[in-house]
Amino acid sequence: MQPPQQLWIVGYQKSAKTNQLIGMGLAPGTAIEILQMVAGNLVVRIGETRIGLNQDIAEQILVSDQPLTAPENVMRDPANMEQIAPLTLKDFQLHQTGKVKGFADTDTPDLRAYKKKLLAMGLTPGTEFTVTHIAPLGDPVEIKVRGFRLSLRQAEAALLIVQEVQE
Repeated sequence: MQPPQQLWIVGYQKSAKTNQLIGMGLAPGTAIEILQMVAGNLVVRIGETRIGLNQDIAEQILVSDQPLTAPENVMRDPANMEQIAPLTLKDFQLHQTGKVKGFADTDTPDLRAYKKKLLAMGLTPGTEFTVTHIAPLGDPVEIKVRGFRLSLRQAEAALLIVQEVQE
């Protein structure tokens, strides 16, 4: 990457000091601009604040070149250019495999906070998962992601914008 470049934080490596990074303003979903890079050390801008990051810390932060709630939230049918609803995890069937594309926009603080928890649990854009169990009434749904099983309620599953992966 070459400065200046805008990126969005999507998560952290397992060894990251998550609380310290969030305390510095480096929370998942945050837009950062790389201003300078010297010998692996970075100077980044978050809003009006500039922060210096050494190489060890910078390597623990996972980033994307697209916002987490970017264009995946409004998809268009190329045939008639009408808006169509994005595919979410709650739309998947048992044993179906998919890939996280992003997160739905939400205006409630609880769901915004839950989006950050999903990121911390490894549901970052590009991550593949498989639906392993769906409760009899459809809530919750269990997925296998990054080698572990995760159960999500329907409201939480509706936050994940996904695409189907053909095996």
